[in-house]
Amino acid sequence: MKLLELLKEKKLSIAAAESCTGGAFMAALVRVPGASEVFRGGVVAYSPDAKVNLLGVKTANIVSEEMARQMAIGVKAKFGSDIGVAVTGYAHKGLVCFAINDSTVTKNFGAIGREQVIDASVEFLIQWLCEKI
Repeated sequence: MKLLELLKEKKLSIAAAESCTGGAFMAALVRVPGASEVFRGGVVAYSPDAKVNLLGVKTANIVSEEMARQMAIGVKAKFGSDIGVAVTGYAHKGLVCFAINDSTVTKNFGAIGREQVIDASVEFLIQWLCEKI
C-alpha cells in the first residue's frame, strides 16, 4: 500500500480515530504486512460518550470538521503518533468529515448506501493522506 510505504519512507507514525467507518480504515492498514512499523493503533469511538471519554473531544456536534479535528488530535496524543487521523459522520446519509491532525475536509458521497460510503471514505482518507505527507 502506497500510504504505508510513504509513512515508512518519511519515518512517520499514524494513529486513527473512527466513528462512522467503524474501524474500516484501520482494518485496511493492518491487512498489509509490516503495517506495525508505522501504525500505532486506534479507537472506534462510535458514540458521543466514547468520543468524549476516549479522545477528550469537547464539541457535541458529531458531524462537523471541528469534531473530526478534535478526534484526530486526541488519538494522536493518546498513541504518541506523528499523525492523527479521524473520520466521523453519517454513513447512511453519505456525509463524512475527515481530519489529518489540524487539517479537515467534509465530503458528501450522496445516497450511495452505507457500505459504499464506508468504502469510499476509507479510499478518500488513504488518498488524502498520500497527498498530505
